[in-house]
Amino acid sequence: MLTLKQVVLDLKTEFESFTVEANSDALLLVAYAINNSVSYVKLHGDVQVSQDQLTKLLEYKERRKKREPVSKIIGSRGFWKLDFFVNNDVLDPRADSETLIETVLELKRDYSKDYKILDLGTGSGCLAQSLLYEYKNATGIGVDISDKALDVAIKNADINKLSNRFIPLKANWNNTEDVKKIKSKGPFDIIICNPPYIENDYKLEPEVLLYDPNIALFGGKDGLDEYRSLSKIIPEFLSEKGIAIFEYGQGQERDVRMIMEAENLKFIIEKKDLAEITRCSVFSL
Repeated sequence: MLTLKQVVLDLKTEFESFTVEANSDALLLVAYAINNSVSYVKLHGDVQVSQDQLTKLLEYKERRKKREPVSKIIGSRGFWKLDFFVNNDVLDPRADSETLIETVLELKRDYSKDYKILDLGTGSGCLAQSLLYEYKNATGIGVDISDKALDVAIKNADINKLSNRFIPLKANWNNTEDVKKIKSKGPFDIIICNPPYIENDYKLEPEVLLYDPNIALFGGKDGLDEYRSLSKIIPEFLSEKGIAIFEYGQGQERDVRMIMEAENLKFIIEKKDLAEITRCSVFSL
């Protein structure tokens, strides 16, 4: 029988050809297969792996070699202070996006206020629900065009005990009637949005291209189509002292700022992520 240490090494060796996170991927998959923690796997390398567990690991190994992200294999991704169920119907929450949460918390420091939060393109619900976790009296509306994505967000609200304050709403911000529907729920004190911002011809890693929904990735020829649409409607949604925060890709900060300011939105601040890449900007009326 193989030990935990041996199966981790085997997986790591298999994964090293295509990811720099081979060791952490291997540890996570082994921990999931034995229904225990990564810490346990590290500390108990001499424990033997059962045949059933080996069978599971073989399946996980083949899926990962096809470039399926570990989070999609195990169906879970940690983001901010919560865990979120994920599948191929939603973007994989990324640590870069935690910059948006940090920025909102810096700007809206009264955690007891009953803020109205709008999450445009909610996907897994990770942005809105992370804010609801911090603002205990706030309510959040998660807007998405996809029924399947909203199902995931609803499931996560239930998992994270936020169902009473998270309201899913199917809507398309490019549709006039849907814009009215969103506006009727406002005005909003915090608008948070991670729109599609990748250029249509950009070559993505298989983990993203094959396992994240394309509708949530690509933003037109220059990646900025959705910012142009959003800039025209955000002023209708914001409260008098509200803020709107947008994520974007590397090097897009100047263009996003110009687009928003052209619609008379006031630039407040931009923030860098842990990799020192400017990741988001905040605007107000």
